[in-house]
Amino acid sequence: MTGVARPWEEAVADAETEHLTVLRTSIVLDTDSPAMAKMVGVTRTFLGGSLGDGRQWFSWIHRDDWLAVVRAGLGIEPGVEVPDGVVVAAAPNPVRNADLMRALRRHLHRPFAPPTPARVLALGAIGMRSDPALGLTGRHATSTVLPAAGHRFAYPDLDGALEDLLG
Repeated sequence: MTGVARPWEEAVADAETEHLTVLRTSIVLDTDSPAMAKMVGVTRTFLGGSLGDGRQWFSWIHRDDWLAVVRAGLGIEPGVEVPDGVVVAAAPNPVRNADLMRALRRHLHRPFAPPTPARVLALGAIGMRSDPALGLTGRHATSTVLPAAGHRFAYPDLDGALEDLLG
């Protein structure tokens, strides 16, 4: 994903502006987001096991925290002053895929589900119009800039975020 983000970030290098914040955003957890809809959908159908070995990192941010970071980047979030440059918009506690899926099953009241082998995921990704690499690779991303800028996450932990979003 860095290979995709870097050219976008470089494209704004010559922008003529007094303040330039470039957000490098992790997966935004929101009940209307395509990523969360897919994860919730497979979990609801009792297929919510970890992907591959489940050890890949999942960096995320709750929708409300992401919106607060965007407001801060625009200079309209009281008490938060984001500096110029690239800012990672990710909650402070990324999780492993196995932990993510376990938490989703718990919040959706679903029992244990066996892991999905990489080959099966590749086949399923065709039907879901997705790339299996999205589930089998991960990034451990957090931000040192946001806390230093005064941002306090409303949802720093996955369980709190899922409780808010899924009830």
